[in-house]
Amino acid sequence: MGMRSFRAPPLPLPPNEYEPLYFNQLLNVLSLYFTQLDSQNPLNIEGLVLTNLTESPFGLPPFSLYREGRDVKILLPQDSPVSGVSSVINLGSVTVSV
Repeated sequence: MGMRSFRAPPLPLPPNEYEPLYFNQLLNVLSLYFTQLDSQNPLNIEGLVLTNLTESPFGLPPFSLYREGRDVKILLPQDSPVSGVSSVINLGSVTVSV
């Protein structure tokens, strides 16, 4: 599985002796590589298989994947699943006379 959005740049071949130009080229290539890794480009993964996804988003951190029926969903930070309990209590009776 590889990302299609970019490829790792080739590293320059090292010289037999120290050369400042070589180290400058190496640092530029590494800087480019890390910039690509940190970018916000979409991640395209080939052959991704998701198994055993939870069917409930409760307790999951933001950006987690979960399954709802046959759909795979992403829990976004603004989507907070609501879980609650409802109850009815009878405390007695009230009589109103008119």
